[in-house]
Amino acid sequence: MAEENGSGGGEKTQDPTEKRLQKAREDGNIAQSKELLILVALGTFLLVFALTIPNAARQFIREMNGIFLHFDFVGQDPAALYGFTLHALTAGLHLIGPLMGTGACAILIGGLLQTGFLFRPQSLQPDISRLSPLKGLKRIVSVNNLIELLKTIAKFAVFGVILYKVALQTVDLAPQTERWTPYQLIDAMKSWFVYAGFMVLAIQCVITGLDEVWTRYHRFAKLRMSLQDIKDEMKQTEGDPQIKARLRQLRQSRSRRQMMKAVKEATVIVVNPTHYAVAILYDQNSNTAPHIVAKGMDDLAFRIRDIARKARIPVISNPPLARSLHSLPLDSEIPEEFWKPVATIIAYVMRLKTPGARAQLPTETSSSL
Repeated sequence: MAEENGSGGGEKTQDPTEKRLQKAREDGNIAQSKELLILVALGTFLLVFALTIPNAARQFIREMNGIFLHFDFVGQDPAALYGFTLHALTAGLHLIGPLMGTGACAILIGGLLQTGFLFRPQSLQPDISRLSPLKGLKRIVSVNNLIELLKTIAKFAVFGVILYKVALQTVDLAPQTERWTPYQLIDAMKSWFVYAGFMVLAIQCVITGLDEVWTRYHRFAKLRMSLQDIKDEMKQTEGDPQIKARLRQLRQSRSRRQMMKAVKEATVIVVNPTHYAVAILYDQNSNTAPHIVAKGMDDLAFRIRDIARKARIPVISNPPLARSLHSLPLDSEIPEEFWKPVATIIAYVMRLKTPGARAQLPTETSSSL
């Protein structure tokens, strides 16, 4: 179990990651229910049987009657014998061909649907390790094979009971069949067979549902991981350049969303009207200096200004200050060298919020709300 679940130590208590599930699928480890294939094949078999067998059986009987009625003539003429034999084989093929062909196609399609049309060329390569008698014995006496054996025995026991009850219902009709024509017998056998088949099909539906749940649970349980497995996988993932680029993109996207959310809480937005935008937050109740909660250039700067205007956050145009503040790290406090111009702008914004107060815009700045 440890080998199947991974190389890491510890108890396998964690759900498998998406990467582990994808790796298992690429290795051919897919939840496949044999009972589902049996259900599909059985359902298709019954449908084709009900639609084609009566007419095919009648045709087969006619062909065989023709052979037996002209047996003496056919025996003396090799060409006639060949012709009648060909007709008999054709009739027999018409009788069983649709059943065999559609059953095989149903199983193939069912298998492809379960695997998602996954094709692994590696599975066609010979595996010498499977020739080991010891490993072969372990596979034969494994717990999974024992469970499959018990399931098969129980299933056929249920099917046997159903078929036995159907047979009992037809025993009373046995004396009447002596007076039936072959065609009447075909119709009766078709009805009995279809009735028994659908009884079996109903039981198979229940078995398939239970087996599907068990198969998926068993596969998921075998793929569980320990905490060490997850840590090792994360280390491997971080080392992949494509994965690193994807993670970096996701982090940038998440950071950008958080930054846009922070704009709505900002005290003021300092902008270079076309290129830069810096959102500053000042909390009067704390002893900390104002700090930068969002910043951006070009399209991102436009989005910051747009969000600020919708949230009625003052937007102050001061190109030199905007360029200087944009060079500072995000979430950093305003350095001492910029305290005076930033304090002047914040004081102006505070006066704007005071009813009746007159606020004068600082030199070299313009504002918009």
